[in-house]
Amino acid sequence: MQTSLATLLVADGDAQDRKHLRDYLESEGFLVREAEDGRGVLADLKREMPRLIVLDLRLAHVGGLDLCRRIKRQGDVPIVVLTGLDDEETKLKALELYADDYVLKTARYAEVAVRIKCVLRRTWLSCPPAFSPVHVDEHLSLDFLRREVQTPAGTCRLTPLESRLLQLLVRNAGQVLPTELLLERLWGNPYISANNLWEYVRRVRRKIGDRAAKPRYIINQAGLGYRFSVVASLNDRSVR
Repeated sequence: MQTSLATLLVADGDAQDRKHLRDYLESEGFLVREAEDGRGVLADLKREMPRLIVLDLRLAHVGGLDLCRRIKRQGDVPIVVLTGLDDEETKLKALELYADDYVLKTARYAEVAVRIKCVLRRTWLSCPPAFSPVHVDEHLSLDFLRREVQTPAGTCRLTPLESRLLQLLVRNAGQVLPTELLLERLWGNPYISANNLWEYVRRVRRKIGDRAAKPRYIINQAGLGYRFSVVASLNDRSVR
C-alpha cells in the first residue's frame, strides 16, 4: 500500500491545528479531507468512507465517545484519536471500544504520521483485498474488493473489519488461526477481550449463512482459535 492512496479525514475544531496537520500529512503522501465538528464528520462519512479518521474527541455538536460510536455504526473505519484530553479513563475506554490509537496533541506531527502508518499497515497490509471474486462452493461466493458475499439468500455487504477477518480465515483455509493472532491482526492487541472476536465471528457467520451450532465454514477449535473449512475451490489462486 502506498500512502498516496490513503485518504484520511482529519476532524478538529481548531482550524489552525487542522491546517498544520493537513499540510504535514499531505507532505507525507496522504490525501486529506477535513471536518470542523461532529456533524461534519458524520456528513463526510455519508459521502465517502475514508481509510482512516484522525479525531479530536472535543468537537462541537457531537463529540467524544458518542461520536466514535456513531462512526463505527456507519463503517468499521480505523480511528486515531488526536486530542488534548489527557484523561486516563477516557483513553482506556476509547482504546477498548473504538480507537486504534490514542495520541496527545503534544506529540510531534512526525509521530502522528508514524502512528497513522502503523494503524494502516495493521488494518490493510496484514490482509489486502483479493482482486478476484472467490467461489467457495455452490452456496457462497466472496468479493473482497467490493466487500460483498453472495449466498442463496442474496448479496450482503461486509464491514471492513468483517472483511479482514474473513480474508484471514479464507487465505489460511484448513489452518487453525489462534485467537491471539486474530486479535493482534484485527485490533493490534492480543490482550484485548476475546469477546470482541467472538462477536465479529458471529456477525460474519450470519452474513455468509453459517450456523454456530453446526458450522459449515468457520469452525471453532475450542481453546485454540478458528479455521475456515477446506473447500476444493479454495486452492484457486484468487484467494492466495
